Amino acid sequence: MLKRTLLKSICALPLWSWPEMSGAAGQITERDVSFDWRHTRDRLVCTFHAPTCGWLAVGFNAERTLKGTRFVIAARADDTLLVEEHIAIVPGHDPVEKLGLSRAVTRAEVVHTPGGSQLRFAYPLTFPDQPRLSLAPKMATHLLLAWSQDTDFDHHSAWRKHYDITL
Repeated sequence: MLKRTLLKSICALPLWSWPEMSGAAGQITERDVSFDWRHTRDRLVCTFHAPTCGWLAVGFNAERTLKGTRFVIAARADDTLLVEEHIAIVPGHDPVEKLGLSRAVTRAEVVHTPGGSQLRFAYPLTFPDQPRLSLAPKMATHLLLAWSQDTDFDHHSAWRKHYDITL
């Protein structure tokens, strides 16, 4: 069993104030799923909304493949926020720490909404341990969006899509 990162918080209140955002921004909307991103000076701030109270995942890859995708997977169960950062090792995925990499996700939160849940987090624009992956403005990247009806990260996704985007 993997050790989960537990962060206590109150569902109705944000954990912190988000930084002033400027620069490149974008949005993907498909039926009842939406993904928004905006750059700060040194971070990419992402918001993913899906029709679930289970886990949500957002990932990026320099290649157009699932293997090697670096992603944030998060869920809120009662007042506990579960947040991990994984790398897709097809057919599964492992936490970055298990692979000898450093965590890079910052400021993660999951809020339950009337239509499901929203995951918001910040990622650095570059990763020292993955130099080919850049989330800087105007960079092309392969985006993974997924969600599950279950809060257990070992549970398979109920929905998963991949997109080629330019940040």
